[in-house]
Amino acid sequence: MLMTYASQNLLPPTAESAGHADLPAARRNHESDGPSRDERKSTFELQFARSRRLLHFVARRILNCIEEAEEAVKNCRLTASRNPPRFSSEGAFKSWLVRILIDEATLLLRQKENNASQRLPEQFREQLSKGR
Repeated sequence: MLMTYASQNLLPPTAESAGHADLPAARRNHESDGPSRDERKSTFELQFARSRRLLHFVARRILNCIEEAEEAVKNCRLTASRNPPRFSSEGAFKSWLVRILIDEATLLLRQKENNASQRLPEQFREQLSKGR
């Protein structure tokens, strides 16, 4: 019996339909990853710039200080830029940034409390530690 290829998916692949099969693995992975690093960085910067006003508002509400809020936003940007994710919506990106900002602001509050308690005279520090 002579076998014929009845459907397209049974035909052997051509050079065009093989896609990336003939490319080296490193090149295939690079091309299939989507946007380049520079494109992801510029997208991140654009989305962060759009979110900056919201981030400042949240940071000022938590920290009650403009300078500390600016520091928290700066720390948020550094933390987020280390490994920016690929979100399909801007809302998910903003939520992710706000969560990072809250963590950074909380860290600043803790550092501020530790610095304040270290400046107290020794007798007051002892009373505070006994009272807890």
